[in-house]
Amino acid sequence: MKVLNGMISEDPAAYEFADFHLDPAHRRLLRSGEPVPLTPKVFDTLLYLVEHRHAVLEKDELLKALWPDVVVEENNLGQAISKLRAALGEAPGANRYIATIPGRGYRFVAPVTPIFGPDARPLAREEAPDSAPRLWQVSRLTARGSLLVAVATLVVLTAAYLWRARVTESDERSVGRLAVLPFKPLVPEVRNEAMEYGIADILIARLAELQTLTVSPLSVVRRYADLRQNPIAAGRELGVDAVLDGHIYRAGDRIRVSVRLVRVADEKQLWANQYDEPFTSVFAIQDAIAQQVTRSLAIELSPQAQQRTSKSLSDDPVAYELYLKGRFFMSLAQPRQAIQMFEQAVARDAEFALAHAGLADIYSRLPIATDGPSREAIERARDAAVKALAVDNRLAEAYTALGWIGFYHDWDWTQSEKHFTHALTLNRRDFSAHLGYAHLLSNTYRLEEALKEIDAALALDPVSPIAATLKGQFLLYGGRHDESRQQVRQTLTMAPGFWIAQLQLGRIHLQQRRYEDALAAFSTARQSGGSWAPLALIGYTHARADNRADANRVLGELTSASRHSYVPPYYIALVHNGLSQPNEALDWLERGYEERDVRMVFLGVDPAWDSLRGLPRFNGLLKRMNLSN
Repeated sequence: MKVLNGMISEDPAAYEFADFHLDPAHRRLLRSGEPVPLTPKVFDTLLYLVEHRHAVLEKDELLKALWPDVVVEENNLGQAISKLRAALGEAPGANRYIATIPGRGYRFVAPVTPIFGPDARPLAREEAPDSAPRLWQVSRLTARGSLLVAVATLVVLTAAYLWRARVTESDERSVGRLAVLPFKPLVPEVRNEAMEYGIADILIARLAELQTLTVSPLSVVRRYADLRQNPIAAGRELGVDAVLDGHIYRAGDRIRVSVRLVRVADEKQLWANQYDEPFTSVFAIQDAIAQQVTRSLAIELSPQAQQRTSKSLSDDPVAYELYLKGRFFMSLAQPRQAIQMFEQAVARDAEFALAHAGLADIYSRLPIATDGPSREAIERARDAAVKALAVDNRLAEAYTALGWIGFYHDWDWTQSEKHFTHALTLNRRDFSAHLGYAHLLSNTYRLEEALKEIDAALALDPVSPIAATLKGQFLLYGGRHDESRQQVRQTLTMAPGFWIAQLQLGRIHLQQRRYEDALAAFSTARQSGGSWAPLALIGYTHARADNRADANRVLGELTSASRHSYVPPYYIALVHNGLSQPNEALDWLERGYEERDVRMVFLGVDPAWDSLRGLPRFNGLLKRMNLSN
């Protein structure tokens, strides 16, 4: 017995894995109901490994646990492990049940189901639905689709099915919040972080479409990637009802994925499975299981979710792996590396819609993220989005990219709004669509709608520093300075190194004429990763504080740099405006208009331009951009 959350919880009466039933009380191991002969020490070894299956067991720990009163050589442990593997029918090097962790110890890796209750008895392996092939048939099936896609879809759908089929009605209501933790390497010395995060990312996206679930986003769960992280502890910190965690290992042309679904409150394992196949294997089981479970969850799943869960991402497993790497680099805010991965993916599979959509997403926001020119990047984004939709015209990610293109480059607010809202119709949990739509609403003078939309983004990702910062920006543009300052300070408490939040804090100080504080914030932003934007705002602040020499020095630096590299005209115009040089400022703004400088979208709401409002030339520019209020 043990105490859990103030309640007494009984220990498992037995354990089941594969065809085995392990009975600690009677010290016996059954395989398909037949006894498996084990010496007492080998039985103790198996029981200890199973009971501590969530951790890598160091050799010293095992020696002390199994031989507590005597000193033995390490080879005694090796012999016990070897005999145990032989009894389980595990071939040398197969690691189906017990993985050797080089230089450390061992870990029991097969999925285990604890059996509770005094009358626990050997149970037959649970049968798959009649219309679905059993797991052992997978290797005999051939069809389109990569192994990893099949695993992701199978895990998602089987987990959803088993929740509905095996959990009681009261339990089902209690499992409404789920965290999919980053997968961990089965062998720590052999890591593939892109795949570990990528599979979790795909599972999160798929599970988030289930109407009854609230799924923690990758940005929230990524901090639980530590190899020593206890998934139950992570679930409690996240405040979720259940966690889905797993391990992955690839050796040559084979891959192993083990996964389990555990309820946090009582640590009960609701479901577990293991997949051990050639990396290039293909599965007919994907569609068979998808159809069966979709029928079972017809009430839970939207039609869009039913369609997407049964659709393969790519026929090429290498292309899919490249796609996962692209998603990984996106999560690290490394757009150039992500672009390289996505381009290699579509080069291998021209029909890979999600990889095209990934390219469209990155290119559509590349100019604002890198202070670069817009035309080439935006046209590449548009081309990628069109290609994605040609393959799958219900792909929300592609419509989201078109929304960003309409916003940042085309300045077609009506069309941009149509794309964002259509993306959200297809996938209400599209974080990027909520973010872009909120931007659009703010910049077209619809503050309350913008705040509602950015709150929807924050509901999906409560720790997103960009969404939190943008909320502060929208409040500032709406004239709600105190609320803006409070929001930005909360963001910096959560993410002190986030330079865009520092930039926003400086703008708030500017509005309050606290020039020294503004300069400090802009300087911090520049040191933390910002480029032309912090420097331009430093120049503008000096000009506003009547430090004209310093302002002119910054202006000279910007204009000189613009002769040999791209400097957004919007920023040079900003410093001229601070120096009360309206004609020069408007000349650079006209240049920004001609070059489609993406920062021009803020012309109507940024208070930095208030001194130009009312000038015919400035108002004409707003009219041409459809920003006249």
